[in-house]
Amino acid sequence: MQTAFEFPFMGTSLAVLFIGALAIYLMRGRLEKSAGKIAALVSGLAVVLMLPPFYRVMFEERLYNIAQETLAWSDILGAFGLRLDGIAFPITFAVVILGFLSVVYAVGYTSHEHSRPTFFANQLFFIMGMQWVTLATNLIEFFIAWELMLVPSYFLILFWGLPETRKRTALKFWLYTQSGAVCILIGFGLLYFLSGATTFELAVIQGMIASYVGASELLKIIFILLAAGFLVKLAVFPIHWWLPPVHAEAPTPISVLLSGAMIETGAYALVRFGTITLGSAAFDLSVYVAAIGVITMFYGGFMALVQKDIKRLLAYSSVSQMGYVLFALGVFSVYGVSGGLFHLINHAFSKGLLFMTAGAVMHQTGLRNIDEMGGLSNKMPITAFMAAIGAMSIAGSPPLSGFASEWMMFVGGFHAAAPPGSEAIVQPLMLGLSILAVLSSILSAGYMLRFLWKVFLGPHPQELADVVEGPRSMTVPMIILGFLIVFFGIFPGVALDVIVPVVSEIANIIPFQAPTP
Repeated sequence: MQTAFEFPFMGTSLAVLFIGALAIYLMRGRLEKSAGKIAALVSGLAVVLMLPPFYRVMFEERLYNIAQETLAWSDILGAFGLRLDGIAFPITFAVVILGFLSVVYAVGYTSHEHSRPTFFANQLFFIMGMQWVTLATNLIEFFIAWELMLVPSYFLILFWGLPETRKRTALKFWLYTQSGAVCILIGFGLLYFLSGATTFELAVIQGMIASYVGASELLKIIFILLAAGFLVKLAVFPIHWWLPPVHAEAPTPISVLLSGAMIETGAYALVRFGTITLGSAAFDLSVYVAAIGVITMFYGGFMALVQKDIKRLLAYSSVSQMGYVLFALGVFSVYGVSGGLFHLINHAFSKGLLFMTAGAVMHQTGLRNIDEMGGLSNKMPITAFMAAIGAMSIAGSPPLSGFASEWMMFVGGFHAAAPPGSEAIVQPLMLGLSILAVLSSILSAGYMLRFLWKVFLGPHPQELADVVEGPRSMTVPMIILGFLIVFFGIFPGVALDVIVPVVSEIANIIPFQAPTP
């Protein structure tokens, strides 16, 4: 293995997750009580191994080929490898950190669950699949990781979801995501037919874009196929129907990963294969992408406003938030795309925190209906405070991290509608979409305030008089996520200094302004 480091940190991180998961599963008969602690140690070691690549990306290099490890597999299929750059950094960072914290959280949450070793083995496999997706450098490798990510999540829903509906919910999840995978596979096949390339490095991409000039219509078909597959995972309207039941009925530690990380891999893939690889087609269709994003914002927001199930409320909130990201990627401006990528970190931590607080409330009260709750800030003060941080970040309140990313996405929309310093005519459609996007933030504030009021404020019912704070294994991950939300809100440049230079480099190849349909 050739690597930019003396030691293949990224590959070893994936190997640790795989070997740890396999060992826990094979020794499940002996690890019923200790599986959670072992899984936490394994995922913690995987985080430590990713620190050197993160450090190099954040403080040494800011452009492509920053941290790369390659392995020659086949002259025909190309080299398999792992690469961390400014595009992969936000989602990889979110997956690695949120994955570890979800495992720690699950130690206390699953204390009374059955088959705990099998649960934690699947959770580690799930984290490994997501991390591999974000680091892959080869089309075939990416697709294998994309499919691998699905299998453990399916079993986690099937065996540990709500007993009444888990089989139906798992089947729905499988059918939707597999339908998307078929679209991706066809799109990748056509992409390989046109370019003969299986890697997606910058030098290859530049040649591909130049060679595609005479095949613009076929490129649009490829983009639509790939976008359909990625948007199923992103769960945007109208292909979102799998998300609310899956996120609401899955075990909360898995809901944290599904909502905070897995659906975001769709946004990452859309940037990697849409904005970059298929730049001309993505440019031509970008205004439609932005329009779908705005529709998703409002649909998810209105649905979240009327939910009574605490996890369904947060699930529809995720639909709405992915609408923000899709809008940002559709405006085709440096501010917009950078803000959308930054929002992947912010949404992962904010929504992961909110699902953890919801899980803690359910674990301590045995309730899911927010109309039956109230006044829990007096009984669960740490959970209530962390929920407030997560909710205000989703609502875009400064100085929390959600404010910076939402501000950049909105500014990116207005830049696309009327480029600064340009005498070009204002594009009314993009201007209208940008105004609607800003107005949708009122919905975000509405459903988040409703969540806080119904669950934590006001008087509490008499039957909740004996409720106490959750165990430390559940509160400590919440506190860490709350700290990260505040940190990235005060110091957004830590992430943006990695993201913006790469997006600006892409803008030198692809014209970053929204076209008129």
